[in-house]
Amino acid sequence: MNRTRRITLLATLLASSVALAPAAAALGTTAGTAAAPSGGRCTLQKSGGKSDSHARYTLTGSGFSGTGKVTVTSDTGQSRTAGVSKSGNFRAKNLPYGQYSAAPGQGAAVKCTSPAKPAGDTGTDTGKAKTPEEQYAAGRKAGFDSTKASCETKPKAPGLAAVDPNYEKGYNDGSAEALKAFCGTGTKPQDPNTPAAQIASVTAVATPISGSVKCDPPTTITFNGTLTSTGPGQVIYRWTRSDGAIGQPEIVNFDAAGAKSVTTTWSRGPHPAGTVVDGWEKIEILKPNVLMKSNEAAFKLTCS
Repeated sequence: MNRTRRITLLATLLASSVALAPAAAALGTTAGTAAAPSGGRCTLQKSGGKSDSHARYTLTGSGFSGTGKVTVTSDTGQSRTAGVSKSGNFRAKNLPYGQYSAAPGQGAAVKCTSPAKPAGDTGTDTGKAKTPEEQYAAGRKAGFDSTKASCETKPKAPGLAAVDPNYEKGYNDGSAEALKAFCGTGTKPQDPNTPAAQIASVTAVATPISGSVKCDPPTTITFNGTLTSTGPGQVIYRWTRSDGAIGQPEIVNFDAAGAKSVTTTWSRGPHPAGTVVDGWEKIEILKPNVLMKSNEAAFKLTCS
C-alpha cells in the first residue's frame, strides 16, 4: 500500500470514531441512568372543622414527577403514603395539625410548610374542648374513667403536641376522685366487705323548671334525685350537667331495699333581663350499675 492510500484510510477511520463518540455518550445517558425526580414542595392547609380546636388539614404537594408515591410523615413519626399523579401532584387529607415532610420513593424528604398553630388546638384527641372549662371537664372525666377500674393512675395517651394544662389538671383531679371513691384513699373509704346494692331506678327533677326568675344576683336551680335500691349495700354516683361539668363522686349506703334522695344546685348569672337560661343535670351511677343514668332534669328560665 502506498503512502497516499494509507493517509486516506486513516483519515476515514478517525472521522468515523469522532462521529461515534457523541452517539455512544447519548446512548449511555438514556439507557444507563434513569431520570432523577424533580424537586417537590408541599403545604399544609386547614380543610375543615367546627372550630380551630377541631380542625382537620390537607397536605398538598407538587413537583414530585417520576416518584409514583410519597411517604408523608408527621413530627411525631406517624406516616402514611399518598399516590402521585402523572403531573407530580399529591394530596393527603384528614390530617391533624403538625409539622410534616414528604419523601418520594427514592430521594430525600422534603420539609412541608405549615400554618401557625391555631388557638385552642391541644394537638390531642383527648383534649379537643375549646374553653378552659371544657378542657378541664374532659380531662376530669378521662382521668376518673381510666383510674377507677384498676386503682392506678394511668398515663395519658401521647398526642402531636403538649397536653392542655386545663385538661391535665382535670385528668389529675378525676384520677384522685376515682382513687378516693373506689380504692379507700380518701375521707370516705370504701369498705371492701360492704355488699353492693343494685339500683332498680334513678330519676332527677329540676326546680324551677320554667318561668321568670331574677338573675341578678344569680339564680339557683336545685336538682333532686331519687335512687331506688333492691337491697342493702353501697352505691356510688355523681352529677353531670349540660355544660360538661362533672360532680364529685358521692356515696350512699342502703340499710335495706328502698329509696334515697340526693340533691345538688347550679347557680346561673348574673344576666340582664330577657336572657334565656337553660340546661340540665343528670345522675350517673358509678357502682354497682356502671353507666346507669337518670333522665336529664332540664330547665328553661327567662331572666326578669
